[in-house]
Amino acid sequence: MSVMTFASLAALALVVGALIPLQAATNASMSRAIGSVSFASLTVFAVALVFVSAWVVLTRAPMPALSALRTAPAYGYLGGVIVGSYVLAITFLAPRLGVGNAICFIVTGQILAAITIDHFGLFGSIVQVLSWRRVAGVVLMIAGLFLAKRA
Repeated sequence: MSVMTFASLAALALVVGALIPLQAATNASMSRAIGSVSFASLTVFAVALVFVSAWVVLTRAPMPALSALRTAPAYGYLGGVIVGSYVLAITFLAPRLGVGNAICFIVTGQILAAITIDHFGLFGSIVQVLSWRRVAGVVLMIAGLFLAKRA
């Protein structure tokens, strides 16, 4: 992968990552406004369905064959459960813990899950063995999250 491609992908990841706390704050606001974590989350998914549907139409993404959907690994469908759980949780947690605290704990969970997935190559991921340097980096990242949270 070229340096430019890597930098572009990293920049996209940073922008998308910056949207996560924004989502936490806007979901919490929606929940307060309508008085329901469940219906705020459902509303977010309805908007997401419209957004992704428009994206499919605009990009003219080809429809996958039904057989491809049937042969996809069962764990591939867990993404819907996972994103649903996340949206419900962040909509519930952000107004109670604060956006910064909620995201700090969520990112810590993400880092721990990510290194586990990488180490074992779970779900077809590229294996990246957990070395002492990687452990040190993860510890520093998590320590940094908690230091930033307390500042």
